[in-house]
This record gives sequence, structure tokens and C-alpha cells, in this order.
Amino acid sequence: MALLERLHAQRIPVVAVLLSGRPLSIEAELAAADSFVAAWLPGAEGGGVADVLFRARGGAVAHDFRGRLPLTWPRAPTAHGAAPAGPLFPYGYGLTYRSKRRPPR
Repeated sequence: MALLERLHAQRIPVVAVLLSGRPLSIEAELAAADSFVAAWLPGAEGGGVADVLFRARGGAVAHDFRGRLPLTWPRAPTAHGAAPAGPLFPYGYGLTYRSKRRPPR
């Protein structure tokens, strides 16, 4: 998180990639990154994550994102343990390079 904050303060664009097998509390990281990718345990297919992050020569999108959330991504509990209002991301959420919409906050 310290590295994300330092790069953000220097106005260096950051793409954060979360490799996990379950939803985690990501609100702080999401706020500190310009783009955020959740990659579900890619294993031997980790190269597929790189494929969607880097463009082809000439700048064209070589491979677009197609994944959608297989579950609702919850918000982190509040400081007092109260249930947060609504999900951070709903079931089926996902963006592509062509998406015009912004992620929910």
C-alpha cells in the first residue's frame, strides 16, 4: 500500500493486479490505483493476465478483458463491525477497454 500511495502522490499511473482466490478488502488499493484488475488464481494461465495488460505493437488492444465476477464482491465491514451498505461490485460485474462506465464506488 505504501508503494501505491507513493506512486499516486507522484502522479505515476498505476495498474494494481490482485491475485487471490476470494474477495478481499480492496477499498484503499482501489482508491490509490488508476486501474485495478482482480485475477482469480491464474495458476499456469498467469500469462493470460499479462496478455490483457499490455497492448500490441502500434498501441492496439491485443486482448480485451472478458471476465465477470462469479459472485458479489462485498465491501469491508465498518470500523464498528456494522454491515456495509450494498456490495462493492455486484455479481457479474466486469469492464472492458471499450467500457464507458466507471466502476461503482
